[in-house]
Amino acid sequence: MLITKLLARRAAGALVVVATFFPSGSFAGSAPDDPVARLQALQPKSARTRVMVLATFHIRTIEKSFRPEMLDGVVEALARFKPDAIAIENLSGSRVLELEIQRGPNPLYAEVLDGFARTHLALGKAALDFLKTTSPAATAKVRELLAARRARGGAPSAEARANLALWMAAAHDPASAALQWSYLTPGDRAARKAIPPGLADLLDSELAKVNEVPVLAIRLARLLGLDKLDAVDDFEDLDAYPEFLPRLEKDIKDNPLLEASRRARVYEEAAVSLQKGLKANDLFPHYLLLNSPGYADADVAAQWGVYLKTRFPGGSDRSRLGLWENRNLKIAARVRAVAALHPGGRVLVIYGAAHKPFLTAYLERTADVECVPFPEP
Repeated sequence: MLITKLLARRAAGALVVVATFFPSGSFAGSAPDDPVARLQALQPKSARTRVMVLATFHIRTIEKSFRPEMLDGVVEALARFKPDAIAIENLSGSRVLELEIQRGPNPLYAEVLDGFARTHLALGKAALDFLKTTSPAATAKVRELLAARRARGGAPSAEARANLALWMAAAHDPASAALQWSYLTPGDRAARKAIPPGLADLLDSELAKVNEVPVLAIRLARLLGLDKLDAVDDFEDLDAYPEFLPRLEKDIKDNPLLEASRRARVYEEAAVSLQKGLKANDLFPHYLLLNSPGYADADVAAQWGVYLKTRFPGGSDRSRLGLWENRNLKIAARVRAVAALHPGGRVLVIYGAAHKPFLTAYLERTADVECVPFPEP
């Protein structure tokens, strides 16, 4: 009902805005204006929601060499930023359900689910079977539990943590479920009879993984006392790929420009930087490189600018670039939705380095967001 009322007020509100900014007749015949710039002019940068996009490499690639202390400097810098929310490169529960519905003739949906949502589905099934509920109902229950938690304040009990983990798993939110599970001591975990053993094992496995969620996002969230993580990943329009993918696969084969782009100097320097970080047991300098303007510029030019140089006759190169932009626009929109719930606050976004320049560019074109660098000055 409230949403209906808000939508009904849009037309009247638009008239008020026009009357406020443009005296009668003042805009007749004028050039089109930039609505975002007009809104930005009303909001000082100091009052906007501050968003930090942390470019990361995929930590699973160093699983055998990884030690938690390698990220001490990165975590300390992020803790100084004090984010109110942490957004991660995970699919949301609602998006997983959408992909499940569309699984069928287009094999790309199954590929995405198998590659990026296997844990969502495994944890979700175990929890849903135990609770005998649905994922949307579980999502609503999580919202209710978190609201009650905020109203009570203080540290929740081990029982409350375990209950939240169970319902978050049922909502297809494995990262938040693992975060709640991580707050429990091994003894508390063993004593939680409300959690079926199979689900407890899956949660333990999530925390033992070497990737950005447990070793960075969950570690930081626990340090800050956060209750959940925000999954903001999305994918390109998977229905569009069959239209051009066969052409693209043929066009890119042995293409000299693409081969050269993969060997670009920026990636050689990044590889050297990573090895230095591993040897020094400190990845902070490597993260400084990945988050530098110079790295972003060189990466965009090598990885994506090349698709505007290849000039494939059928335009499959431009289609590939277009869908990459499509994906990042969707992710930026999801981050903007998270930021909308923290007006004047701070949001951290942990994402693969290739995404950062695009996410920052898109977010900076919104009315009430100020993007800040890593580390914050």
